Amino acid sequence: MKTHAILFVLTFLFLVVSFPRFSFAVASASPVIEKKPEYLLPFPGILPDHPLYFLKQVRDGILDRLIVDPLRKAEFHILQADKRLNMGGVLVEQGKGTLAETTISKGEKYMERAARGLSAFKSTGRPVPASIIDTLTRSMEKHIEVLAGLIVKTSGADQAGLTGSLEFVKNLQTEVEKLK
Repeated sequence: MKTHAILFVLTFLFLVVSFPRFSFAVASASPVIEKKPEYLLPFPGILPDHPLYFLKQVRDGILDRLIVDPLRKAEFHILQADKRLNMGGVLVEQGKGTLAETTISKGEKYMERAARGLSAFKSTGRPVPASIIDTLTRSMEKHIEVLAGLIVKTSGADQAGLTGSLEFVKNLQTEVEKLK
């Protein structure tokens, strides 16, 4: 008898869980806000104030020279720019504004190299894949967003340097628009 009761309860639970539930919600007439997928910055790894940072620079320099495909090289440069931006954000949080400004400005040079490399690739007559242009565009938008936040957190020469980096990225955006 107990086994029949247990079997009945298990069957009932199985049926309740397996069948879809119905909802009788009223559809609202509120507008749907389309939200873009968030662009996440990569983990920065070792920061420039670490004693072994030079090894990271050597590794990145070797990788930069070994990548021969212009599209892969542009992706690598975008990654490096994003990492440097994230490093700069961490350094600002640690109160190392001058080092953060220098790191971020070097990162924006990587962004420029990516844009110039893609422009050179396009000038050969081959189309630049939309996925790479989209990644570059979204990365630049994230750079503008993060730099605007960091400018508020700094002052003096550091703030002026970050403002220069922000203007540099905005000017670079016009070049990227030509790639589309």
